[in-house]
Amino acid sequence: MASSHRLVTLRSHGQRQIIDRLYGLRRKIYLCGEQGFQSRVEFLCLAFQHGLGTDIRDYQLWDEGWEELGERQWDTCFEMGDAEQVIGEVVRRARAQGFIDSVREYCNMPGAFARWESYADRQSVLF
Repeated sequence: MASSHRLVTLRSHGQRQIIDRLYGLRRKIYLCGEQGFQSRVEFLCLAFQHGLGTDIRDYQLWDEGWEELGERQWDTCFEMGDAEQVIGEVVRRARAQGFIDSVREYCNMPGAFARWESYADRQSVLF
């Protein structure tokens, strides 16, 4: 696995495990169907939950040796034709698992967080 070429960093063992999980998802996010959907949701949830979104978007992880973990992969999670469903599921999980503040912080444009919440709330009325 790619871990053998990682640069030495100050990241904890636990954080490296999360990053390795993100690294494992980096190509699955491009898949169509349920597997791709679940991979995109998990990718974003892991990033939000563990405070790694900025490190992904700013290519910090890529520079540390986790190639293909950058802004392109982050953006792909919203560009596969199911963004509203992905966002809705991320918000529902964030509420349930206690990392909703990380999602709110990311949605820093006026009205963005309310729109994200509307995707989660709209999806729940369908079931």
